Amino acid sequence: MIYGMSRVFSVLLLLLCMRSGLAAIDADTVIRKNILYTGTEYVKQFNSSKGSPFFPSEVNKGSVRYFGNWYNDVEFLYDCEDDVVIIRDLQGQLKLQLVREKLDRFIIDGHHFIRLKLLSSRGEFYEILSEGRRSLMLQWEKKLSSNMKETDQYVLSKSLFIMEDGKIRKIEKTSDLFTVSPGREKEIRKLYKDSDLNFKKDPVKTSLSLLKDIEAKGW
Repeated sequence: MIYGMSRVFSVLLLLLCMRSGLAAIDADTVIRKNILYTGTEYVKQFNSSKGSPFFPSEVNKGSVRYFGNWYNDVEFLYDCEDDVVIIRDLQGQLKLQLVREKLDRFIIDGHHFIRLKLLSSRGEFYEILSEGRRSLMLQWEKKLSSNMKETDQYVLSKSLFIMEDGKIRKIEKTSDLFTVSPGREKEIRKLYKDSDLNFKKDPVKTSLSLLKDIEAKGW
């Protein structure tokens, strides 16, 4: 009799522990989900006839790493003018601006962005094109054209950077690539010529190709 009561008690205790564990998992899932909806209202106004401040993408669903957690299959927009990410709020409206300092990375339409404190103390978003001893990064920006006429349009600009040892340098012309590895300028110039590259025509492709070859040679 005592053995039977003890067995029943053990089963009840096991069920109670399992229920508590599931409740903890459910609570954690809910908390993580709710964290995604923390931010400020996105109230920016712009004239759509002049374009938009958003990153040009065909698919506006992706992943965000927010408060240390990854959230997948999230619909969002990346405002390249203000450097912020906007998601749908609980009512389904695209008007919730995520806290930039808590957003580490995001992936949209195959483009992987990371926030780095290189040119701003708050951190800015850069697309990672390649990672190695030197990382090649691309910064996307949209701004209204400088004149104040009604024909103003949002203009997209892209800036290339190479990061090495925590330091960043902007790549604006072909000669900037030749000095990536001090003392190897002559060899890199020859490598550029032999590879039939054209920085003016395609700076991203040229930088990727040349940097890959430089890294492979250990320069």
